[in-house]
Amino acid sequence: MILALRVVAALLAAGMLDAQTQAPFRSGTNAVAVDVAVFDGDRVVRNLTPGSFEVRDNGVRQIVETADFNTLPIDLRLVFDISGSISESDLERYLRTMRQVAATLEPRDRCEIVTFDARVADAAARQSPPIRIDLRRGAVDGTAFFDAALLSLITVPTPDRRQITIILSDAKDNSSFFDEAALQEAARRTDAVVYTVLPGDLTVSRTVSETRLQALSVLTGGRLVLTHPHAIGSAVISAIEEFRQSYVVRYIVSGVGIDGWHKLEIRVPGYRVRAKTGYFGR
Repeated sequence: MILALRVVAALLAAGMLDAQTQAPFRSGTNAVAVDVAVFDGDRVVRNLTPGSFEVRDNGVRQIVETADFNTLPIDLRLVFDISGSISESDLERYLRTMRQVAATLEPRDRCEIVTFDARVADAAARQSPPIRIDLRRGAVDGTAFFDAALLSLITVPTPDRRQITIILSDAKDNSSFFDEAALQEAARRTDAVVYTVLPGDLTVSRTVSETRLQALSVLTGGRLVLTHPHAIGSAVISAIEEFRQSYVVRYIVSGVGIDGWHKLEIRVPGYRVRAKTGYFGR
């Protein structure tokens, strides 16, 4: 993982990350696939058809070809902050959460687990269940939130799978090579939907942490989850199930140029919709 981080840094410096992470184009045609969650209040809306969705790409109405509901397996990436501010009892709770979440995955799903303090490490390589976990705290104290979160957003588009990243952290940082601006740029380009989980006292406001995590989730079509430390497992599992109960909306880009940033506007009249704010085309 450290080697991968150095490669990302080199690619950024060379201006090559753009080509690695751009656009959710799946083939030689200008096809776009977007994860879209649809709600009636807090209830998931099922049985929608392609015609139910109104999609505008850079302001131009598009024709939705398909809208598949909960049909594809998922690739789950869990990212856990295990820096010095995390107590040994918290660390044990995190390990239980990892095992609890892994036990809920379907056989065709895949999961990888990343941990970070001053460095970023693999606790579980990508694998199908059962998941083998090796959780170890690093020897050097520090918190490289930006590095870990950015690296977790580097994904390879796969048309036959959906990608979700769940980051559990207070989003504080004192050790990263990258900064918040670089993380935001990566979030605009990732193919994953990102849920961020902030454990702690729900009566206490943590403005910086909440704002930083919320911005990361909104850009990718996910959301921020506030939870009590003893309810982390159920909060993460609920986020995964919410992600499963959403649509993959596909269309062929028409009426707009391909290169550059594409602003997305997705509506289902009468319902609340959550989706990524846009994508980069090339």
